[in-house]
Amino acid sequence: MPASVTQRVNAGFFQQNISLNKYTTWNIGGPASYFCEPSSISELREGLSFARQRNLDWVVIGNGSNILAPDNGFSGLVIRIGPKFSRVLTDDGVITVQSGAPLCKLADIANDYDCSCFNFTTGIPGTVGGAVAMNAGAFGYEVGDFLTRVVYVTQEGELKEIKNLGKSFTYRTSPFQDSSKIVLSAQLDLDFSADQPGMSEILSIRRNKMPYSAPSAGSVFKNPAHTKKTAGEMLDIVGAKGMRVGDAAVSHRHANFIVNKGHATAENVRNLIDILLERVYKEFGVTLVTEIKVI
Repeated sequence: MPASVTQRVNAGFFQQNISLNKYTTWNIGGPASYFCEPSSISELREGLSFARQRNLDWVVIGNGSNILAPDNGFSGLVIRIGPKFSRVLTDDGVITVQSGAPLCKLADIANDYDCSCFNFTTGIPGTVGGAVAMNAGAFGYEVGDFLTRVVYVTQEGELKEIKNLGKSFTYRTSPFQDSSKIVLSAQLDLDFSADQPGMSEILSIRRNKMPYSAPSAGSVFKNPAHTKKTAGEMLDIVGAKGMRVGDAAVSHRHANFIVNKGHATAENVRNLIDILLERVYKEFGVTLVTEIKVI
């Protein structure tokens, strides 16, 4: 007989009142009412069923590298797909990877085959699932460029896949950005024609341009379409670097990064974002769109 919900809570699968600041790279967030880390599809389905039975809101996170969690926490179930769901298989130039694997693992695997096509992922702190959902990219490449198949589960627990991805992946956009589809695994092809900089070179570029010494969530804003300037360049021009609300501050190194100087709150970050949006709009007539996900 399957274990009851009470037994599963008592056994530790469903944890209660877990602080989310431990699971976001901003180190911000209050407690989640319930929290679980599935290691299998059946456990993920169990989590979704748990939320349905209790009429709970739920959210899926990976490494928390583009997440802003509320100061007062999340009164529902947080499902973390991370190290417990991170198996990787390679076969004849094809990588099949579960969604909880670190994104940068793709570069390590490709380099084992003397292929540089995933070097652009070096230094990106997210998971494969998060990267697929947001179509993460850098140095002119995006994850969607290499995807051939995505397996996902619906919020009702039904297993599905997409093979013909076509043009459904565009800049920081994918079919997996709402809660109706939870990425389980991705299949990606190695591209031996790619000629990207080496992993160490890319890591050096990132460390020189980006604030690795303080907690952040990476780029806060997407680069606007149909403009010659990036979001970071616009923010730099309007004097964003060094601006601060509480312990949330715009990095002096990169104007599109907000760092936690010690005890920043989600409210600090939101207020700082509002100020930046207003400044950019006033100067350029452009409304920036956030790249981060607020839960």
